[in-house]
Parts: sequence; structure tokens; C-alpha cells
Amino acid sequence: MFSSNLASLCQRVTRMIASLVIAGVFIMFTAANSSLFAGSHSKVEIVPCDIKLVFGVDDNGMALVSYDLEMQISNRQGRTITGISVHWLDRRAEIIGNSDALCGQDYDGIEPAQSGSCRHVVQKIGGRLLDRLGQDTWTKIINSEMTNFREVQHCAIIGYRFGDKAVKSY
Repeated sequence: MFSSNLASLCQRVTRMIASLVIAGVFIMFTAANSSLFAGSHSKVEIVPCDIKLVFGVDDNGMALVSYDLEMQISNRQGRTITGISVHWLDRRAEIIGNSDALCGQDYDGIEPAQSGSCRHVVQKIGGRLLDRLGQDTWTKIINSEMTNFREVQHCAIIGYRFGDKAVKSY
């Protein structure tokens, strides 16, 4: 009887050790994968950006309002960046929109190891709308859109467009 209880106890201890080993392997696998995912997410460059209200005049002399996304980036890619793809982030770093943006002065790109601006006109509201809706409604629309666009605090760069056609070999 003593030997059967001892055998039963050994089996329970063996099962418990096996369960602990499996749990340990699971925990190590989960921890390793979470660091891999965190590492790939951390490679996304997050830069301050905002959408500005810009007043202008169209070709017909009518009032024109545009909302322009603007940000500064540093080129660490080793090739000329002519454009980027971004997610718009709010204060909590949640994605609230996306777009592309053209980079460099006159959109000729940002050279490697240089910094420069990237811009994109998100929306335009022209003077024809002013004529149709009236000044008060037009102003309400502009202010409402600006309130929405003020939510954008940062941009996560998720892709690049390069100006170089091929990688240069020396």
C-alpha cells in the first residue's frame, strides 16, 4: 500500500512538473513574440504633425480654404525620400485617419541624412460653396472641419516613396 501511494505521488509530481514546464515554455514563447511585435512596432517613426487652415484665392478670385497636413522628418533611409504614407494619431496614439504626403522643397525630395518638410492638402473648400450656402454656413463648415482636424497630434510614418530609381553601387 505504501508503495502504491508512493507511485501515485510520483505520478502526480511528474504531471505537475510537466505542466510547469509547458507553462514555462508558453510564457517564454509569449514573451519572445511580444518583444518581436514591440520591436517591429517601434520601428514606425512617429513625428509631430498637424493640419493647418490656410486661406487663399482660387483662379477666379474666389475665396479658398484648404487644410494642409504638415510635418518635419529626418531621412535615415539612405535614399532620397519623395513621399511618405502616414497614419494620423490623436493624443492617445489611436489612428484617426491616413494619407500620403510629398516631401522636400518644391517636392523634390529629402536627401539622405537631411531633414525637411512633408505636406499634403487634405481638403479644399472653395468660394462656390460660399456663394451657394452663404457666409454663415460656410464659416460653420470651416470651423467644424478645423475642430475635427485639430485632433491630429502626431503622424506614424508607415511607408516611404523613394526618388532614386535604383540603388547606387560604387
